[in-house]
Amino acid sequence: METREDVLEWLSRLLAFGIKPGLSRMEALLEELKIDPDAVPTIHVAGTNGKGSTVAFLREMGMAEGLHIGTFTSPYIIQFEERIMLNGVPIAEANLVKAANAVKQAMTELEPTIGTVTEFEALTALAFYHFNQVRPDFVIYEVGLGGIYDSTNVLKQPIAAIITSIGHDHQAILGDTLQEIALQKFGIIKEGTSVIAGKLQEELTVPLMAYCGDRAATLKWSQEAIVSYRLNATGTWATYEGIPETRLGLEGHHQVENAANAVICAKKLGWSKTAIRRGLRNAKHPGRFETISREPRIILDGAHNPEGVKALVDRLKQETMPIVILCSILRDKDRLAMIKQFQEVTPTIMETTFDFSRARSLEELTADGANVIELDSFLAEYEGTNQTLIVTGSLYFISVVREKILRQRFTKKGKL
Repeated sequence: METREDVLEWLSRLLAFGIKPGLSRMEALLEELKIDPDAVPTIHVAGTNGKGSTVAFLREMGMAEGLHIGTFTSPYIIQFEERIMLNGVPIAEANLVKAANAVKQAMTELEPTIGTVTEFEALTALAFYHFNQVRPDFVIYEVGLGGIYDSTNVLKQPIAAIITSIGHDHQAILGDTLQEIALQKFGIIKEGTSVIAGKLQEELTVPLMAYCGDRAATLKWSQEAIVSYRLNATGTWATYEGIPETRLGLEGHHQVENAANAVICAKKLGWSKTAIRRGLRNAKHPGRFETISREPRIILDGAHNPEGVKALVDRLKQETMPIVILCSILRDKDRLAMIKQFQEVTPTIMETTFDFSRARSLEELTADGANVIELDSFLAEYEGTNQTLIVTGSLYFISVVREKILRQRFTKKGKL
C-alpha cells in the first residue's frame, strides 16, 4: 500500500468479516508486531454515550499541561484519519501507510493460525503500532463496542478506566438488559485500576462497586466533582471541585458530566488547575451539538440511541426558535422510542436514508408511516427561515450530511 486510498480500500474489504468478539487475534497480532500495548501510559474509556466528548475534554487538558496526547476514537465525522490523532491532529498519510503495511504483513503471517482479522481489529492494531512508534506521553483509547471483548481491551495496566454511561445499544451483541450491557462495559476495569464513572442508573451502582471491590480498583463518581452548573443563551457553565466556573467548549447538561469525568482523571494524573480549566474551555468535538451553519441555523448531533436522544431533547428544550428535525435512524436502533422523544420538542420530524448498509430505506420508512424526504433535494432547497434544523439519528448520517452541506454550500446566502 502506498496511499491513504489504498489503506481505506484494504480496511473496507475487511468489513466483510463482520464483528468477532474476543481478544486472541489482537493478542497474536501485537505479539507478531512486537508491541507491548502498555508500553505507553494509557487511559481506557468505555460507555454507551459520552465517550468521545470525555476524550475531547481530557485531550485538551493534557495538551494544556504541555503533554503529547494520542487518541484512538470511532467513528470519524470529518475524515477517517481523525480516528488516530496526536494532539488533535489526524495521523499523517505516510504514518498511516507505514502502520497499515506492518499490520497487513503481520496478518498475512498469522492467518494460517488465527484466521481472518476484522476491520476494527486491524484498525486497533494500526493505532497501537503508530503510538508505539511516536511514543506520546499518554494515549486515550476509546472502546469500539462493549468492553470486555473489545479489541482495545488488550490493555492490561491502564492508568485509569472511565465508564461514561450505560444505555440500550448493540443489544444483539452486548445483551438485552442494562445489567448485561453494564458487565460488558465494566470489563475494561483491571486489578488496582483507578475507575471513574458517570451517573449510572440506580440498579447499576451496586454492581459497579462490587466489580471494583473484587479487583481492588478505586472508584470515584463524576457527580462528586460537580459543584454547580447552568445553561443559558451564552452556553453551558460549570463549577467543579477546586475549579472556578468555566464555560464548557461543548454544550448541554450531559457535557457537564462528561467534563467531570475528565476533571477527575486529570486531577488523579496531577495536572494543574490551569490546564484543566483551559481544557474545559477548549474542548471541541464535531457532531456533538455542532453548529454547522448560522444562517440558516443548522446543528448536527450524533444522538443514536434513546439515552443519547434524551440528552439532545433536554438541550433542545432550552431553544426559543422553532425546531425541525431531520434524522436517519439505523435499522438496528429503537426508532419508535427515539421518534417519540423527538416529539417532545417538535411535531416536524422528517426521516430519510443515506448510503450505508444499516440505514433504513425510504421504502421501509414509508411502510412504517414516517414523514419521508429525499436527502439531497431537501438540502438543496432548505432555507429554514426562523427555524433551527437539527440533523441527528446516527453519527454516520451526520458525517454524510456535514460533507454535503459544506460541499453544496447551500447556505451561501448566509454565513457558515
